[in-house]
Amino acid sequence: MKRKLWLITIMIFILGGTAVYAANLTRDMQQKLENIRMASAAYDRNGKLIGNLYFYNRIWASSDRMTRDLRNAAVAIEDSRFYQHNGIDIRGMARAVIKDLMPGGGMEGGSTITQQLAKISLLSSERTLGRKIQDISLALEIEQVYTKKEILEMYLNSVYLAHGNVGVEAAARYYFGKSANQLTLAQSATLAGMIQSPENYSPIKHPTQAKGRRNVVLQKMLEQKYITKAQYQRAIKEPLRVTGRSNATAVAGYFLDYLREDLLKHEGFTEDQLRFGGYKIYTTLDLNIQKAAEATMTQLPKVPAKVQPQGALVSLNPKNGGILAMVGGSSYRESQYNRAVRSARQPGSAIKPFVYATALERGYTAANIMEDKPISFTLGNGKTWAPINYDRTFHGRMSLREALRNSTNTVAVQLLQEVGVRNVAEQMERMGITTLVKQGATNDLNLAALGLGGLTKGITPLELAAAYIPFANQGEYQRPYCVTKVLDRHGNLFKQYGPAASKKVLTPQTAYIMTVLMQDVVERGTGVRARLAERPVAGKTGTTSDYTNAWFVGYTPDVLTALWIGNDQQGQPMIYKRLNLGSASAAELWGKYMKRLDLRKTPAQFEEPEGIVWAEVDRHSGQAVPGWLSKDTYQEVFDEKNVPQSTAYKVWHWFFQEPKPSGGTTPAPNEADDQAAQQQGLF
Repeated sequence: MKRKLWLITIMIFILGGTAVYAANLTRDMQQKLENIRMASAAYDRNGKLIGNLYFYNRIWASSDRMTRDLRNAAVAIEDSRFYQHNGIDIRGMARAVIKDLMPGGGMEGGSTITQQLAKISLLSSERTLGRKIQDISLALEIEQVYTKKEILEMYLNSVYLAHGNVGVEAAARYYFGKSANQLTLAQSATLAGMIQSPENYSPIKHPTQAKGRRNVVLQKMLEQKYITKAQYQRAIKEPLRVTGRSNATAVAGYFLDYLREDLLKHEGFTEDQLRFGGYKIYTTLDLNIQKAAEATMTQLPKVPAKVQPQGALVSLNPKNGGILAMVGGSSYRESQYNRAVRSARQPGSAIKPFVYATALERGYTAANIMEDKPISFTLGNGKTWAPINYDRTFHGRMSLREALRNSTNTVAVQLLQEVGVRNVAEQMERMGITTLVKQGATNDLNLAALGLGGLTKGITPLELAAAYIPFANQGEYQRPYCVTKVLDRHGNLFKQYGPAASKKVLTPQTAYIMTVLMQDVVERGTGVRARLAERPVAGKTGTTSDYTNAWFVGYTPDVLTALWIGNDQQGQPMIYKRLNLGSASAAELWGKYMKRLDLRKTPAQFEEPEGIVWAEVDRHSGQAVPGWLSKDTYQEVFDEKNVPQSTAYKVWHWFFQEPKPSGGTTPAPNEADDQAAQQQGLF
């Protein structure tokens, strides 16, 4: 009864109220329709167009840049009386009423192309009487302002055609590798047939259904005399030939989603402003770096019949926090879930630099000696916990440099215990980490969580990348940002943006020492697979228990990148037949990515701040000694205010004022250490 009442109301409205709504389109609505041609677009830091802010892949094509067959196919299948009605088709709606009153009839039906355009461009998709009335009202108004040719052009550029494609031009390139003005009759009918149910009639996902629907469109075109019998016969015999999928041009889908969300949540824009304002949004993204990142993520190993493992990658400008690249998965087309910002995972040993940095800030040095030995702790529940190393052996006395280089778990835990769990937690929060759990029965204020990275909630790749910025930026933290300026539709400056004020969270000396130590990790430690020829790299690996997450976070002087590999199912190991994935795999993929970038302008070394000294250190005592006094020494880096001097060194330095050694580089790799690190691989 309710359905009949709804239909009768609609018919009365149509027959008796048409003239009331045939007014000129309001200025606001007209502007929105005009701006669907130029919905807000994003540009990279060099002014190159990234894409439309709301549609992953949309390329505007004028009506003249579409085949006549394509235009006719859309009219034949979607609105056969398009050229006769004034925005609403009373005959069509009458047929819909009759069909609806019959058993099995549906509530939808009778919508014209003009009504569909109003719904796509101006209104929500709710199914209510009020929405239907708005469709009709706006369709009448649209027809008063635009020609049929203009309406059809806007419509065909606005329909969604599956796999992230909006509009026939993007779809033609994606499915057939050609523009909309080059389509065959059969291809034109295929795209027109998808309009009703894009995913169900996708020629990629459902080729049989797509071909059947195509033939229905061709039959309609024949009945309406758009094509001849001979054309029909040839077209229905043509195979689908979906060949152009690899030619899709859109990039940065994950970043555009992140950008849109940032503008809506943090920068005061409304949905209508971004959809219809025609803004030009200039961002921090670098398209060349972004394309390299996306190409790298396609190299994630895949297990037959699975879509795992997944991955995420974020690159930042360490000097100001600008996001240079963001990839939230192996394929945006397959999954729009942005793991770079939404997937908090346990960081494993990638958390250790925060422990070491806290220790340096509190008077420790890279030369401090600790012992890698069996240790155990009694937990609150009475159970005993004994951390072990990756190779399940213990190596005795070693410096903090060696312990970080080889990611020695027992030393990290002992150091954390000495420095203080709360001190490390506070240091991590100063460096931008917001996900620590500090209260409740399960929390992160313990040795396992902060020493080995077994955090309760985990850290997202974006947040972990940002937390490494102070190491690369003289101890200054910079909050990540993505927008530099916004121009209005006339090209005038609407809003200006810049990096947030930096915050000092480490001394420049601590930051530099940590950089040198993490250079050692890459040169001859767990991160050897991330090496770059003739370019300095500092970084840290991370693998969690049972290979459930793998990380590498590293940086050159001008690009900082966090890369994560893991399964979407939390806690599921990445151990497959003949395929074990850990931090060595992440480091290798990181290295391949960075080699794609143009790093010719990267400085040859990290900038050394004032207040740094280098000294010969005795390997057994960890104290600075005159170089001639012992053969078993190495060169170590110190804050000039904190050099552990032997008596002989003090006397030598007092008498001769031994000059500061030049170079400030990481000690030369030891071949045996290098080989062992590559064999161990996973840290």
